[in-house]
Amino acid sequence: MRQSEENRKIVEDLVDRARDGDEDAFGELMQMYYERTYSVVFNLLHNIEDARDVTQQTWIKAWKGLARYRGSSEFFTWIYRIATFAGYDFLRKRGRRKEFGVEDDAVFDSMQDVDAPASKTSRPDHELERQELRTAFFTALDKLSPKHKTVLVLREIEGLSYDEIAEATKSRRGTVMSRLFHARRKVQELMQEQP
Repeated sequence: MRQSEENRKIVEDLVDRARDGDEDAFGELMQMYYERTYSVVFNLLHNIEDARDVTQQTWIKAWKGLARYRGSSEFFTWIYRIATFAGYDFLRKRGRRKEFGVEDDAVFDSMQDVDAPASKTSRPDHELERQELRTAFFTALDKLSPKHKTVLVLREIEGLSYDEIAEATKSRRGTVMSRLFHARRKVQELMQEQP
């Protein structure tokens, strides 16, 4: 049996037990997915404390709504959907856009393409270029519409497939692909406009 099938069965068992009120099983699910959930929220809010609060709210909502989880999508996709909506609700209620501080290195921890690990022999000028690239990327990302930003974060930072993004956003696969195309193009344009 493949590892992913084993993991899926473990998650299904934990979900079933949690639905029956087993708090320990739910705690195991949280341990499995907390960091990735936090990453999704942080990439929307760019504020460590706000991201922690919203991530906690996400898991509270998940616990309360666990009976509604039918298993038609993977569990982490269901959690990401809750996290994304919780993040947007937070931004709407605060009536502000996220804040981004270059000093918050945690934002780059999960990036795949933009944040390749530095080698031990990296030159300072290369490190500066990488930092400038990160800053330009997140500045551009912040200017996207919520729908475009969501698909770009889920694809480029979280590494979800088109089908997983479609499930998470309740969209068609073609819609996801179209939004990604436009989001990438807009980010490139915005990064070129930056001084």
